Amino acid sequence: MIKRFLICVFCISLKFSGASQIAPEFSPIPANFNVDSPYPVYALDIAYDSTDMNAQRFHLFLPDSVGSFPLVIYIHGGGYISNSPDIVLSSAERMQDIKFCLENGIAFASIGYRLINNNGPDNEGVIKCLSDAKRGLQFIRYYSDDLQIDPTKIALQGSSAGASSSYWLGVRSDMADVTFDNPIYHETTRVCAVFISGPQSSLDLYRWETDVFQNFDGNGTNYTLDSMENLMGFERASNFYGGLDSVQQILVDPNLIQYRLDVDQLSHFSADDPPMFVSSQSNAQHPSQDLFHHAFHGREIQNAALSAGISEIKANIPLLNINTTDNESGMQFLARHLNNCSITASLNDLIPADDNISIYPNPVDDRFTLKGKSNHYHVEILDAVGQVKDNLGKITKGATVDISYLQNGIYFLRLEDKSSKRIELLKFIKI
Repeated sequence: MIKRFLICVFCISLKFSGASQIAPEFSPIPANFNVDSPYPVYALDIAYDSTDMNAQRFHLFLPDSVGSFPLVIYIHGGGYISNSPDIVLSSAERMQDIKFCLENGIAFASIGYRLINNNGPDNEGVIKCLSDAKRGLQFIRYYSDDLQIDPTKIALQGSSAGASSSYWLGVRSDMADVTFDNPIYHETTRVCAVFISGPQSSLDLYRWETDVFQNFDGNGTNYTLDSMENLMGFERASNFYGGLDSVQQILVDPNLIQYRLDVDQLSHFSADDPPMFVSSQSNAQHPSQDLFHHAFHGREIQNAALSAGISEIKANIPLLNINTTDNESGMQFLARHLNNCSITASLNDLIPADDNISIYPNPVDDRFTLKGKSNHYHVEILDAVGQVKDNLGKITKGATVDISYLQNGIYFLRLEDKSSKRIELLKFIKI
């Protein structure tokens, strides 16, 4: 199949400022996809950033040439060192996923990302891959009208490394950032559901020693960082975190400790995370037989999700005799949640309050004070996608409000003036 790179002027400038419109070239989907839908179309190689347009691109499949469709974003695997979004053009399994989506009125995108260097040093590491996936999601939301996507109905699917990226996006607090001049970064990163196959439970390798493979044989044996390094090779382990003098450095270097926290999905779970479907099909017994996809990874994800109290967690882990799927497939799971999606607004849909209402300080650490025209308001806190996080009730002008319990991120105050019946939205950042 001949690929058509849509490299145009907007791609060169979008890293610095958001263009107002894009024009992807859609063509009829080839017959070998066997899609039973009247007018399915697709566009190849849509660039979402200009740092490396060979990697930072995606393919988009639509059920029809017109409409506004829910979307499944697929992130490919390959250990963060190989593969590309092109896998969906040849993999029979991925083509079946595309067929399922299109025949159920759902669009499908396959996103690529910059890989970790596997032939020499890499000074960025896995955060580069994760950041690209985030950027691709935000790009699609920002240009949703041009791409014929409903930005409030997006779910994630991934396998292996792509599963870890999907899962990372799913459990992180909203990473929308209004401090950027580029409005693409203002878009919410929250999604409706996540389906992951063969995931890693965390991208903090030390968590594998202390949690995933602790007492893995039931006889008190741990699989250690040193054992992992011996299996992976030092260069690969080093490149994973942007360059190390020794693997033990990740335990003592403050910057690397923060890096590990940033990529440790297990530490980011919270009750408001999206529903998740976990499939871990590996039958390996010893960690060295399948370090990256061992069934214990799926077990740790399921346990963390249950502990956090997310709305729904389904798991299929045959080695551990875990199957809570009720015969629902991962794709059916995504379709169900897209149909009933709870994300109601993107960040750009929320309108700030007028200049007479404010809170200070803003950004906020633990407490803020409300300033307004009225003596008191009925106040709710919304997250960046418009969902109610807390109902504060009646707040008097000038009162100090404690929000230390909130995770860092972007929020809105919904202020209702009972006397005038006026409702305002006021944006703030919790730091």
